[in-house]
Amino acid sequence: MMEKRVCTRCLLRDMIEAGDSMEMIEKYRAAIKEADRVTEEVYESRLSVCRECGKLNAGTCMACGCYVELRAVAAVSRCPKKKW
Repeated sequence: MMEKRVCTRCLLRDMIEAGDSMEMIEKYRAAIKEADRVTEEVYESRLSVCRECGKLNAGTCMACGCYVELRAVAAVSRCPKKKW
């Protein structure tokens, strides 16, 4: 029997079994007014910083416990480690 592994440096969207979580993230993103969201370019830039961070574990920031894909979309959000 194969052992399940957790992708420590993956975002939820990169994980095969993230189905329900990704639906929740997409609903959350859609619910935020466009004026309150960062641009797609800034969003992707923030996520690339998160991908390189040692605190990322299976889509979750271990510094604060958030899903990084949710935190990164809101214009008012900041990285708890002050990386963005």
